[in-house]
Amino acid sequence: MDTPAACEIERLPEELLVHVISLTSPADAFRATAISRAFHVATDSDTVWSRFLRHDLPRFAKKELPRKPPSTKKGQFRCLADEPVLLPRKFMRMQLDKATGAKCFTLSSSALQIPPYSRRGNWVRVGSNFDYSKRGKRFLRAAEVGYIQGLDIRAKVQRKMLSQNTTYVAYMVFKLADRFYGHDFPFQDASFGVAGSESVRQVCLQGYIEDGDGADEPPRKHILPSCYPTRCDAIPPVVDVHFPRKKTNGWMEVELREFHNEEGDALQENSSLPDGEISISLIQTSSRMSSLIVWGIELRTKQQRPTGQYH
Repeated sequence: MDTPAACEIERLPEELLVHVISLTSPADAFRATAISRAFHVATDSDTVWSRFLRHDLPRFAKKELPRKPPSTKKGQFRCLADEPVLLPRKFMRMQLDKATGAKCFTLSSSALQIPPYSRRGNWVRVGSNFDYSKRGKRFLRAAEVGYIQGLDIRAKVQRKMLSQNTTYVAYMVFKLADRFYGHDFPFQDASFGVAGSESVRQVCLQGYIEDGDGADEPPRKHILPSCYPTRCDAIPPVVDVHFPRKKTNGWMEVELREFHNEEGDALQENSSLPDGEISISLIQTSSRMSSLIVWGIELRTKQQRPTGQYH
């Protein structure tokens, strides 16, 4: 039975409910379906989801979308939010953030700029344990960085591909192969931002962070032992260094940096913000290292939760 307040809402014109809901967010619209029958009808309106569905979507690879697409705007939004869609050349994929509607991207290892001399000359197959429901959407290859002097991994994305007025966080997904060493210290420099004016932070790939046992206990950072251990007294304090978090099947992800993409009007008012390329990099030039497997880089909105599945 509807509550008295819900009964009063039932009297509001549907056009008014549609307009109010369209001023919120996709997450609010999904929740509003449970308020009353009137809200349920209003939240299914194409007018609402036309506002949430991006009008600046990128071009998709052939046969990525269903041959018979959903008939409603809400169905089209769900289709792009529930599963990623590959872009041409199939080195990148896009997915809408279900909470905000912002475009999120994943760059496979094939889309990253890794110097040829850094790789062992072959690609590592991720494996069948990362099965995916739709054929052609898996990133089954990962780049293995061999025995090198220093590390240099870069990626670039056109700024116009990103959603405006959205804060993005870049994560690199990787794992350490057998007989790894050299990823503990010196730490790596990670950056994410407008090309030429990126902000930099230090990360440590040869370690991980885990939450404390209680709400008042700070997270704990651990450095993994390598086959050629670094003297503990040679590693400086790691208070301001970001560590990866462990995920499934030995994979880890490390937060590189975050970047706020301004709205179009703000870009025009501030001529110092070019609207060309966004650069992502992970660099360490002063020591030898080996056995790093890089799956790719994910660009997620700041509030979006990681999937924990890499395929």
